[in-house]
Amino acid sequence: MKGAKILLVDDDVDFCKSTTKILESNGHDIVTAFDGKEALRKFKKEKPDLVILDIMLPGEDGFSICSELKKMTGLLEIPILILTSVSTEFEGKKYAERIALYHNADDFAEKPIDPKELLARVYALITRRRITVSEPTNKKKVLIIDGDIDFVRSMRELLESNDFEVQSADTANGGIKMAKAMLPDLILIDAMLPDKDGFTVSRELKTDTRTYNIPIIMLTALDKQFRKPDFARTMAGTHKVDEFIPKPIKSEHILAKIRKYV
Repeated sequence: MKGAKILLVDDDVDFCKSTTKILESNGHDIVTAFDGKEALRKFKKEKPDLVILDIMLPGEDGFSICSELKKMTGLLEIPILILTSVSTEFEGKKYAERIALYHNADDFAEKPIDPKELLARVYALITRRRITVSEPTNKKKVLIIDGDIDFVRSMRELLESNDFEVQSADTANGGIKMAKAMLPDLILIDAMLPDKDGFTVSRELKTDTRTYNIPIIMLTALDKQFRKPDFARTMAGTHKVDEFIPKPIKSEHILAKIRKYV
């Protein structure tokens, strides 16, 4: 993916330096701000592709900054990742995450964050944004929601070589957001995802008026973990999955299944 311009907002100088190094090593251009006023000013000036925002800032808090950024005409589609060490739980849920999403943040993660996870979240957010502003093509669009990097890579190669446009997400929440932004012609999903199971994702997408008619094929090895092999297939059906296919699967088989729906 071509490097993006990222606005990093955090008053921790050491964190900014280390995070900038990680992001720049992957081709991104980093602009830093250390408080809310500077963040708003640089957001207007730089028009970044993504904002990474801390909650605890001098003066105005990151939640309020997030809301202000999302209200700016012409710039509201720029994704915001709130990245913070505030993680108090309230009624079994992350309190800070609930507030972040309430203030229209696109994603939330806790410090410290593994560099690979940070880069994956950055990739997903920037890709989703580029989808919303990209020129339409005549290719059929397939979204892969799967945390297995090797599987996603092999599927991408297979589908792109057969003239499909492919995007991917490695988490359930990222996949849901990507599906609503991309509106693909078909979704391939695993049952086991880091943050939420694929059955729940399928039901959520199938009950949303924007995505209910998108075919969903579940590709998973989950059926091998049950004493009754058909249990996972039955679950898939009750959660409105259109097709359930155990992994591993031959290339020609999955292509035939995809072409059945698109």
